[in-house]
Amino acid sequence: MVADLPLDWVLEKTPKGRDELATRANRLQPGQRNLLIMADGRRPVAELVKAGPDPERCRATLAALIEDGFLQRIAGIGGELPVVPAAASGPADRHLMLVALAEELFGPQAPRLVQKIEQHPDTPEGHAAAVESCIRFVRLFIDEQRAEVFARRARTLLAD
Repeated sequence: MVADLPLDWVLEKTPKGRDELATRANRLQPGQRNLLIMADGRRPVAELVKAGPDPERCRATLAALIEDGFLQRIAGIGGELPVVPAAASGPADRHLMLVALAEELFGPQAPRLVQKIEQHPDTPEGHAAAVESCIRFVRLFIDEQRAEVFARRARTLLAD
């Protein structure tokens, strides 16, 4: 599978992958976890394999994460892409995307942010309030610059 993993594929976390970031139930190794976090549905495999000192090892790790059901392909050549049903682009999907963004950007600090996101309703207003709550938390307890990155990406995500 390593040689077959095209560099132009874009990978995203599956529900199992998002669950792993939240619970650490499968006890992934740090390199596996880092690649899982970085697979955000925007970066191609070519960019992800640059994350470590050994691109072939990263490629093998990505292939294993796909085979184990933590990642899935959403773009790239070599076949039809999955069709996202209209119902999947509703508020609950945005809610899950906010959770995934928090997990991607804040790793071990994400559970507090996920809690804040889950405290708000799955409505556009609830999402906006959750983002503002997370931004305040990150500014106070983590880092001002990271708060700005989160704010920009979350607002872009909600604007789509």
